[in-house]
Amino acid sequence: MEVACAQLKRYWGFPSFRGVQAEVIHRLVVEGQNALCIMPTGGGKSLVFQCFDGLTLVISPLIALSKDQVDNLKKRGVPAAALDSSLTTNESAAVRKQLREGTLKILYVAPERLNNEMFVSMISEQKISLLAVDESHCVSEWGPSFRAEYLKVSRFAKEIAAERVLCLTATATPSVVTDICDSANGFDIDREKGVFSTGTFRPNLSISIKPCANFKAKFAILAPALKARGNGAAIVYVTTQKQSEEVAQELHDLHGIDARPYHAGLKADDRKAIQDWFIDGNGVVVATIAFGMGIDKADIRLVAHFQLPKTLENYSQEIGRAGRDRLPSLCLMVPSASDMPILESFARANTPSLRSIRVWLDAFLISPLDDDGTISADHYKMSNEFDIGRNTLSLLFTILELQYRLIRATTPFYSTYTIKPLENNSSAFTNVLSDQSPEAAAIQRHWKQGRIWHTIDVVGTAEAEGIDRSRLVRQISRWEMNGWCEVKVGGVRMRYKVEMPLPELDEGIEELARAIFQQLHEREETDVKRLRNVAEFIKGGQCYAHLLACYFGDDKAVPNQTCSICSFCKTRQAIPFQPKYDSEFSEKQVRFVVGVCGVRDDPRFLARLAFGVSSPRITQLGLSKHDIFGCCETVDFNKLLERFEAECKEQGYRNKAVLAPPKCGKEGEDDKDGSAAKKAAAPKKASVKRPASGGAKAGGAKKIKK
Repeated sequence: MEVACAQLKRYWGFPSFRGVQAEVIHRLVVEGQNALCIMPTGGGKSLVFQCFDGLTLVISPLIALSKDQVDNLKKRGVPAAALDSSLTTNESAAVRKQLREGTLKILYVAPERLNNEMFVSMISEQKISLLAVDESHCVSEWGPSFRAEYLKVSRFAKEIAAERVLCLTATATPSVVTDICDSANGFDIDREKGVFSTGTFRPNLSISIKPCANFKAKFAILAPALKARGNGAAIVYVTTQKQSEEVAQELHDLHGIDARPYHAGLKADDRKAIQDWFIDGNGVVVATIAFGMGIDKADIRLVAHFQLPKTLENYSQEIGRAGRDRLPSLCLMVPSASDMPILESFARANTPSLRSIRVWLDAFLISPLDDDGTISADHYKMSNEFDIGRNTLSLLFTILELQYRLIRATTPFYSTYTIKPLENNSSAFTNVLSDQSPEAAAIQRHWKQGRIWHTIDVVGTAEAEGIDRSRLVRQISRWEMNGWCEVKVGGVRMRYKVEMPLPELDEGIEELARAIFQQLHEREETDVKRLRNVAEFIKGGQCYAHLLACYFGDDKAVPNQTCSICSFCKTRQAIPFQPKYDSEFSEKQVRFVVGVCGVRDDPRFLARLAFGVSSPRITQLGLSKHDIFGCCETVDFNKLLERFEAECKEQGYRNKAVLAPPKCGKEGEDDKDGSAAKKAAAPKKASVKRPASGGAKAGGAKKIKK
């Protein structure tokens, strides 16, 4: 404990830890046990692990945030580094050297780094005094910010024998806390002694909810609130990138408010400029949820939600960015009933159809083994081919890895390398051209020469030349290390070791597909329920601060269950808020959809199309721009799905000859022959099997259990 306090005073200038910080340090250092710290962003969570003795490994999902923290630590003299994909070869080597020599105190990595064999091997040789898991709510399958790669962090903690684990998060419901603390799949934290929280109630935050009939009514409330906020900044949260642009422009053009949009679609330099402008001044940023993570600004006077937030977890985190200087701040929400459809479509977007899961399993499970005994997978290609979103596809692989223990992710590789002469020494490229080694000759025979760049498909070249891919990669690396060329990589391929016999017969694959689909369907219904919890919260009937605290299991937080400053406490009136999500659909709408779209092999595809949920296949067919997309956006999704299941069954699940109307090509010409639609047709089930890997025999499929 004394060492941690000495580090705090040396690097940060504080005489002692305060409140929960001191309790967490005592749990970790004196008692030597794992801990969970629930504290709002800006509340001082990071100080707990930044003042720890020995090597601290920090798992953090945001590269930009990790870089900011590393820069701040270095300014204070703390030996810190981040190991991520943005580093050059020399920069990565420098970090590894520090690690080997024991001069590094804090190392930040993303959870995806744990799939890298070299990193795991390297870190296993180090003594990890503390493993800090930031944003640890991402571990929970029941949390709204669940990330598949986070499920592997607890396994990693056990495998490297980390002395202690500290999980950190700003918000966590009781079910999320249970997942984090679980001894089997979580971090083995004592629920009674190892969980520390500052509480969810912020007495300086006034929650004001004012439902509106339309966009115009929203601006009539939002604009005056922004003008009256006083000396401080403001954030307005919206649902989509397009809304970010539109709302910022209207606030600026019609209401004279200096507002700027912020979303993931902007260039990195533009995002950085807007963030710096916001931090240094008192402006207004209209943002998607991409904005706010790690923002260190105490005087945000107003946080507004232009639409319903997706979840109460998101809402609590976002309003928690207001008033960190403990001065009065407003948390305004201007929801409307029409906000619900697009939010429910987001909740429905992650569940692929049973058909998609089945054909994906068919293809992956019979994939040939590479020379090193692994199966490689191009997630980008698979996402498009099997109509499964990229994040969901990652989850599917994680389910096979952690629940069924069939595979284990290992170090990915890149399938495409592009090289060009160095700008400051272009003549050095002649060394590449004159290289006569077998690997160099093979590369030069197959590269595609552009005006500046030479592109090499190392997978195709290796197959064509009968040379191991790794030899080609080493050759390109040598050119780069010698200073003869600049190298860029692309086309990442994930690699998986086969850990157990894979199911090979149809019965086993069908059983596995149905079990996985059921799990994803239950997750989807949980997400929809979480969204509808927001609608119930809006209706009120009690103090909003108390309702929010109760949702996070903190029912004693608000004195007398009354904050006295929220809109309910001021009016004592519940809100008659009735969102639209269960209206009836007509047979005419169904005929409209099936008349335009010829897909019949996937009822869920048709239901998602009518409901307005995009997918790779819908995009390929050009249907996301058609009038049928979202034509049933306010209906009961499950009833819509039942109707399309009946329609597809009646047609024998056979697609029509044309799957979608012609669309304009790249040059603006019509796709008259429907070739684009034909390319997006359902993939055929693979018929060539990999040699048996010791799995099911001819007598029947091997039954797979969790």
